[in-house]
Amino acid sequence: MRGRIWRSLSILLCVCGWSLEAQEEQPAIPLTEVVDAVELRDVGDAYLLAGQARRALEAGIYDLSYSLGVDAAALTDSDGVDFDNALVIVDSLLAMTEWVEARSRLGELASLDGAPLARLDLREAMVEYAEGDVDAVDERLLGLSIGALGGDDLAWFWFLRGWTVLRLGDRDGAAASFESARSAAGDASPALAAQINYLIFRSLLESNTANASTIPQLQNALLENAGREVRFVYAQQLAALLFDAGNADAAIGLIGRSLAELPDGMGRVRAQFQLLASMAGGLGRVEGRQALAELLEANQYPDLMSIALQQAFRRARAGDEAAELVVWTQLDGMIEGEPEHLLLDQALYYRSVFKFLEGDFVGAEEDASELQRRFPNSSYRRGMLALQASSAWNRKRYRTAASRLQTMRSEFADLERDYRLSALIADCYLRAGLQSNTREDFANAAEGYATAISNVSDESQGAPLYFQMVDARLQAGQLDLALEAIDDSDLQSLAGAEMVWRTQWLVLKELRRVGRADEAYDRAQEAVLGESEDPLLKLRLLWLTARLSVVSGDSEYTYDWVREIEDFVQRESLSDADPDLLNKVLASSLLSLSESHFALEEPEEAVALLERLREEYPGYESALLSYISHARYLSRENRTVEAQQLLVSLADEYSDHRLAPSALLEAALNAVRRGQDTYLDEATKLLQRIATDYPDSEIVFQARLMQADLLRRLNKFGSAEQIYYLLENEYADRPDRFLAQMSMADTLLAQANEDESKFDGAVSRLELLMDLPETTLGPLVNELDLQVEAGYKLAQAWRSRGESMRAKRLFWQLYDRMFSEELRIRELGPKGRYWISRCLFGLAEISKEEGKVDQANLFYEKVIEHRLNGVELARRRLEFRGSEEGDPVAN
Repeated sequence: MRGRIWRSLSILLCVCGWSLEAQEEQPAIPLTEVVDAVELRDVGDAYLLAGQARRALEAGIYDLSYSLGVDAAALTDSDGVDFDNALVIVDSLLAMTEWVEARSRLGELASLDGAPLARLDLREAMVEYAEGDVDAVDERLLGLSIGALGGDDLAWFWFLRGWTVLRLGDRDGAAASFESARSAAGDASPALAAQINYLIFRSLLESNTANASTIPQLQNALLENAGREVRFVYAQQLAALLFDAGNADAAIGLIGRSLAELPDGMGRVRAQFQLLASMAGGLGRVEGRQALAELLEANQYPDLMSIALQQAFRRARAGDEAAELVVWTQLDGMIEGEPEHLLLDQALYYRSVFKFLEGDFVGAEEDASELQRRFPNSSYRRGMLALQASSAWNRKRYRTAASRLQTMRSEFADLERDYRLSALIADCYLRAGLQSNTREDFANAAEGYATAISNVSDESQGAPLYFQMVDARLQAGQLDLALEAIDDSDLQSLAGAEMVWRTQWLVLKELRRVGRADEAYDRAQEAVLGESEDPLLKLRLLWLTARLSVVSGDSEYTYDWVREIEDFVQRESLSDADPDLLNKVLASSLLSLSESHFALEEPEEAVALLERLREEYPGYESALLSYISHARYLSRENRTVEAQQLLVSLADEYSDHRLAPSALLEAALNAVRRGQDTYLDEATKLLQRIATDYPDSEIVFQARLMQADLLRRLNKFGSAEQIYYLLENEYADRPDRFLAQMSMADTLLAQANEDESKFDGAVSRLELLMDLPETTLGPLVNELDLQVEAGYKLAQAWRSRGESMRAKRLFWQLYDRMFSEELRIRELGPKGRYWISRCLFGLAEISKEEGKVDQANLFYEKVIEHRLNGVELARRRLEFRGSEEGDPVAN
């Protein structure tokens, strides 16, 4: 079919011209997944992936844009269809000439509620254009509503209209449509303008040639018009037709002869021939590379250069390393050359995209920044902000990413109410908060989610944002604001009953954590009374209320709540409910009831319930937890042997359950409580079993650390040292790894008299711990406590070696840090206060050795003033010195 190859190529070009935009221990809850951890929902990730897909499409990397688009769609399937992204997927398929799948997806999209039918029909017309079916395109366009098309789509509409009327012989109508296409494309983006200009150029070349049979006619026309300028028009048409017919060599040869014959003064025609040569020869032939270089180096006719550069970039990203090197060289030359290239902003854009796609995020951001600095009003600015945000995201610089996205939202009016962009900004701050555990980041995240929710219209969009907003409020310490959100009826309508339940659970847990258990219990009861429509939701709330009645101190009411649960599950409204799920609720309720009996000091009733629970619901998690609850009661009664046996039986009978390693850990603790070396050795074996049988368990580190500590108590320093060394090296990412390093230092110091190298090893670790950055460990460990402990032990180590002055200097550093104007002693936890007290006693003792009594008294007084450990001892020593010297402080 006439022009089929060129039209197929043209459709490949069509889809890469869209404008550059960024469009990123208690029983388990029986009726929902665990929700106490942060849920990074998919709205922001989908938005980011969709934006990357769009930019890959614009860059001509169609397989990548298709893959990214499909990934983004997978994250939004449950929340409704993102039609913009769906069309990116279709456009990628069209670009790859995957007509069957493209049409299949278009058909699926057309069947969905809210589908943009005009945009879908436009793409059907693009397929028909690629097939050369003028009548089908004409009929399709007649049925389209122009008012339903945006700027990008309007450009394609007017181009297709111009192509159709041109093929039907209306050159004036075609010229008007093509001008409308150029205007719409220019308003959208330079990339789209380049594509539209190229397709218009190609359409005008084809306008006088019907099919391959006209090749002889054009050849005759060339001969008949030798010496006339019109022969160059025929030469361009003939070259295109020869290439369409598969005779690239003849096409390139004709273009070369025409270039050699062109007289001076026909610069634009020369540039047109160079564009044709670069397209026909590609970057794999010397003629194509030379034509591209000459066109760009001439630095004239920006419209033609832009077409050539864009197509060269697309081919370079198709996997041809030689072509990629050619384009890199051209871009570097355009950027670094003098005078300033007319397409400098486009060159900077393409090079930044190159770098981004190859993982050079720093280089990509540098080119993007240069583009924005030199061309603040460039049409590429929006795209560059999106690229910089994506780059920062990939580098985990989430605050920077948020800043770029906020700039986009403030500068471009159409993004102000885009809830997905607001959600992505919020996700950036949430991830930043998770990195640094900074409340300000979580607060910013919560505000971002609130902004996103204000711009959504239905539950599918609002529910995940509502959950993340409440969760971020809680992590920001904004419990009361979270409660306001939960009580807001408008927000509830956007969240849906399921998400309201999940956020209620988060808030109730936080109320319990901060000592507001009574309030949590009251809210749970209100929720039970207020829920009547959804029986499963009411059952959840009944279960939660029963749990809260125990922890809030109203254990005497737990029996009533459990009885109500048992009655409720028998109702007809739950006849179709999953029996296994109902059993989980009943088993969990029995466990809560047993805890209430323990709280009411009715252990016999509690134990009877635990035994009943294991008998009636064997294998359920609550039944397994009953072993642990029972064992803890036995331990409190000093029946540690029975407790240990019960815990080991749990691990033996349910060895594959997640609670098995926890049971072994508690069994080891019971062995330790028995005190004697035999039982300590037994405990180390139980801990070894955890490490051996459950290497992926979260408690392996804790078990290993405890095992090494026990070995140290048993004077098995060599074995303990091996375990500490393993923990240091195999758990490098754990914040509490530093606890192992501290214990390792203690172990090495215990052996230092026999091996001098062990002293050096201990000192190096203590120096490291004393100088830890205060943002290293996160919420698991108080860095300041650890630093003070390390400093004390380091000073004592040198003091034991007779280095009193060295020790005094270290003690003083800690003293000065804790008792300066900032009074950082207030930030210490119990452990830190213990160790700083020992530092003060150390300073006092050294001062006494130096004969500086007044100085020693100063340190004792500090212990008393700040109520540190050893207050009575400090007072006695002050009294002793006072009686010696008649000091009134002693009286």
